Amino acid sequence: MDNFNLKFSACLGCHFVPFCSSECNHGGNGKQLTSSVKRLLRLKRKEVLYLPKHKFQNFYAIQKGALKTYQMEANGKELIRAFYFAGEILGYKAIATGHYLFSATALTDTVICEIPYDEFLKQVHAEPELLKLSFHLISKQLNSGAYLAASTAEQRLAAFLIDLSRRLRPAANSDVYHLPLSRQDMGNYLRLTAETISRLLSKLQKARVIAVTQKRLQILEPEKLELFAEGLV
Repeated sequence: MDNFNLKFSACLGCHFVPFCSSECNHGGNGKQLTSSVKRLLRLKRKEVLYLPKHKFQNFYAIQKGALKTYQMEANGKELIRAFYFAGEILGYKAIATGHYLFSATALTDTVICEIPYDEFLKQVHAEPELLKLSFHLISKQLNSGAYLAASTAEQRLAAFLIDLSRRLRPAANSDVYHLPLSRQDMGNYLRLTAETISRLLSKLQKARVIAVTQKRLQILEPEKLELFAEGLV
């Protein structure tokens, strides 16, 4: 196995730190474990990580950057299924089928740790507490997107922005978040047009609930944004 040592700073916020080498394991996770990271992948924007029907062998922990998973509809249009950001994992939905269900593509230049599933199972067997951590992480990610059933476009977008603020890392010493996705991708995921996304973002800005500049997001009134998400405004 082509193992490598990761820098401590590069692993901050990653829930798979217990599976990696000693330089990443910064305490609180029991005994030191042998690294189960097979290799470090560096993807350029729009580069594909895996495709549907590819054999399932690995989990992928995102060290830096962002990805989207999507499927192609019969009419040739792309349908985005999920977004994944630094500190999160993807690939686990393929466990039952034995192959990946959707395509996974980098939204930005991205760094990913490849974790073979067989090694993952060995580590869980050696350190049962890690199974609890893994279930928690997977459950948390599966719950993301429940707002897609919201009745109005405004509710869906507001809930999505709240979700992003909880999953993205803010810029250093600020509450500003970098949005690694386009208006078009946001609209695709929320089943809205890019024009609708722009209009609703402008509405929230005029209400001084958020501030959006280029791809930077700042939530000015989180409580009020929650009300928009609940359809109470």
